[in-house]
Amino acid sequence: GHITAETFMAILRDKASGICVDSEGFRTAGSMVSVLPRDPALPCVHFFTATPDPSRSVFKPFIFVADIKPVPQVTSPTFRDDPAKRIPRFQSVVDRRHELYRRHEAALELMERDQEQGQELLQTLRDLEKQGLEGMNELLG
Repeated sequence: GHITAETFMAILRDKASGICVDSEGFRTAGSMVSVLPRDPALPCVHFFTATPDPSRSVFKPFIFVADIKPVPQVTSPTFRDDPAKRIPRFQSVVDRRHELYRRHEAALELMERDQEQGQELLQTLRDLEKQGLEGMNELLG
């Protein structure tokens, strides 16, 4: 039939199938949906959650372009004395969560603590996602 970006987002959010996991010590780390137009003159649009549990995340649109400047809110912190680069490696642990990830964790806590407020927040996230999808459709249309 007619498969859209929204179709894939729904699939990645499907907990009943086991695709989206949020328990038992394991959580889906992040998800991505890409729209690759057949017309090479049109840009590819990629939607990333950049946060865990796509059922409670928002897919954010992104288009790769030359000389892109990283957004600090989704850039993992760097460390002068990084345990990944020190020999022997990984003898200590650092917190590599970026700001968006930390804020998403706080949102998940709110969703679990206060169901009514959590649902309002989730609806706001879905509205933002819808705006991104509408923008993509406008760009590619």
